[in-house]
Amino acid sequence: MIADVAQILLRANGAALCVRRNPDAALAPGKLTVVGGHLKAGEPLDLAARREAAEETGIQIDADQQEFCGLVHHHEPGGTDRITAVFVAQSWTGEPHNAEPDKHEGLFWVSIEQPPSECHPYTSHIFHMLTHGPSYRALNWPVRGGSA
Repeated sequence: MIADVAQILLRANGAALCVRRNPDAALAPGKLTVVGGHLKAGEPLDLAARREAAEETGIQIDADQQEFCGLVHHHEPGGTDRITAVFVAQSWTGEPHNAEPDKHEGLFWVSIEQPPSECHPYTSHIFHMLTHGPSYRALNWPVRGGSA
């Protein structure tokens, strides 16, 4: 299993900052995705999300500016499962910019209520979780069992 973090940078108008992955990226090529990445060994979830935001966008988030929103557990048939801790910040220090041009084509503000079709499905699911709940979502798991 892979442990990931997502740091949603949210404007008051309901727009969230996404990165567009380069077309040759191994994961989600050419798609809009939330800011985030892998958890490092021994790293707290909230710190990892703030670190990823700084690495990808150049902004700084203080711990008191960040809110935990939920978990997404994604099952990839025949692949590796991922669990993502999702955090939101509505304020930060600095102006967001593409701090990883080797990985991303740019930054884009998108509606979390109506994400564009270029958003990776995982990102769209995270936005749906934020706007509609619940705070835990299991994605792509096979239906098991039956009625008792």
